[in-house]
Amino acid sequence: MAIVGAGPVGLSLALRMRQLGSPAELQVFDAQPDARAALSDPRVLALSEGSRQLLQALRAWPAEAATAIRDIHVSQHASGLSSLPRVMLRAEEAALPALGYTVRYGELLGALQAAAVEAGIQVRYASPVRVREQARSVLVLPARGADAGDPATGPAPEPPPDNGPAREFDLAVLAEGGAFHDQQQRELHHDYGQTALIGQLRCDRAHGGLAVERFTPDGPVALLPRGADYALVWCVPPARARELLRHQDSAEAMRQLQALLPAVCGRALELRLFGCYPLGLNARLRTRRGRAVQLGNAAQTLHPVAGQGLNLGLRDSATLARMLSDADVAGLDELLRRYDLTRLPDRALLLGLTDLLARGFTWELPGASALRAGALAALSAAWPLRRALQRRMLFGWRA
Repeated sequence: MAIVGAGPVGLSLALRMRQLGSPAELQVFDAQPDARAALSDPRVLALSEGSRQLLQALRAWPAEAATAIRDIHVSQHASGLSSLPRVMLRAEEAALPALGYTVRYGELLGALQAAAVEAGIQVRYASPVRVREQARSVLVLPARGADAGDPATGPAPEPPPDNGPAREFDLAVLAEGGAFHDQQQRELHHDYGQTALIGQLRCDRAHGGLAVERFTPDGPVALLPRGADYALVWCVPPARARELLRHQDSAEAMRQLQALLPAVCGRALELRLFGCYPLGLNARLRTRRGRAVQLGNAAQTLHPVAGQGLNLGLRDSATLARMLSDADVAGLDELLRRYDLTRLPDRALLLGLTDLLARGFTWELPGASALRAGALAALSAAWPLRRALQRRMLFGWRA
């Protein structure tokens, strides 16, 4: 079996299969020049308690680097009474140690790489590849030029003789999805017209494990506890993002952000912006095509609202590994069909929910703000509904 992509989703799949005693021969390919190339990636990830449990079972949880999210405050920035309703999600109410955790991408990847070395999993770095379908197998071909960043299935030119041989596999798993603006358009596609500014915010009030999701007419603002500060994801229109980055050291940027935040955060003291990226939905209806399966961002790229992208990808890999652990080649096609159907409810729920949140809170129709306020108030009052939604966000849809 070939695994294309040695990021968190690809490595978690390989580790899970080793742990379950799968007899499959694994070949892991990655386009990065070496194992150290992505360890300095500063992005802060929000991982659910369910994802922590999955990674802990793989002995790949970077516990010392993680900051716990114990409570989540959800509200909207609006005028008048529409700004009052808010939803509080609490780990104590759910009888959990935490609702989630924040960890830097490089820290998580380093823990997975260490676990892979211990498990004897080797990664072929500096090996960008493409996958070509065949009747009952897939052909993994060295990529070149413009093809190097796109491992998607489909026709590919034959590589030159000095670019290495093609290899045939019973199955290829594509776990190298890339970012929204670099991807080919898929069946479910929407550009939100938003850019996510990422940064760090220090406030005069200790967060105590509190995460904040604040919906604004331009897009959501998320504050995630990270060490003593907050990791910031601030979604704004592209032109405004460029303007804020040009003047990120000015008091004006911090003043604009402060005006959007709920009082529970306290007063902003220091803001640092590190960069930005465009936001969109880009997802496949079906995650398999022949003997090739897409996981994580290769299957679905989501808006970062609610921080569900990697959590969904880790559940993809855990489910596929479990189903493949006792499979034989003769029944592989039926198994892949069942995998696709098994993952459909979880994927559909998160795709629909994140898309609704990303778009719904930006609608400026008459009465929309009051309607959203009513929905937040109802969710806050209805504990059974809130608990059910919370469990879906933390652990996914378990068929």
